[in-house]
Amino acid sequence: MESCPLFPILEEMMLESDNFLAEQLMWMVSDRLFQRLDTERAIEYILKTYLNDLPDEPQWVDGSGLSRHNLVTPRSMVALFEKIYRMVPDEQLFDLLPTGGVSGTIKTSYQAQTPYIFAKTGTMSNHHSLVGLIKTKSGKLYCFAFMNSNYPYKASVVRREMEKVMVMVRDML
Repeated sequence: MESCPLFPILEEMMLESDNFLAEQLMWMVSDRLFQRLDTERAIEYILKTYLNDLPDEPQWVDGSGLSRHNLVTPRSMVALFEKIYRMVPDEQLFDLLPTGGVSGTIKTSYQAQTPYIFAKTGTMSNHHSLVGLIKTKSGKLYCFAFMNSNYPYKASVVRREMEKVMVMVRDML
C-alpha cells in the first residue's frame, strides 16, 4: 500500500468535517493492523493502546462519528484534545482546525478581529458539540468541550448561546 501525505487528508476531514473520509481512514487503520476490514477490532485496539488513559471510557462504535451510539464525555474529549495538542505543533494544529470567522465549519460563527476559537464541530439533529482551543485576550490557550443534546430548537440558537460564553471566557481569562 502506497502512502500519501497525512496533512491534506486530515485537513479535509477536520475543516470540512468529512465523516465519510473518517470512516475510510478507520478501515485503512484496520487493514494495516489486521489485514482485514474490521472497524470494531481497530477501535478496540486504539482504545487499549492509545486512549487507555482517558478519564472516562468511551463507547465507540464507528469511525465516522455519525452514530448516536458513539458516547464520549466532555471530560474525555478535553483529555483527547490535550493529547493532540501535545503531539501536533501549534501552527500545524491551527491550520487543521476550523477557525472561528475564518474557515471550515465555524467560518460564520465566533467572528472577531483576532480569531480566538480553533475547534472541531459535531452536529446531528438536536445534538451540537464543539471541541478545541480557545485563545484568551491574555494570550493563554485552553482546551474546551461544549456538548449539547436533546434541545428542541435549531442548532443556530445553541451556537449563539455558546458564542456568548466563549466571548466571556476569551475576555475574562
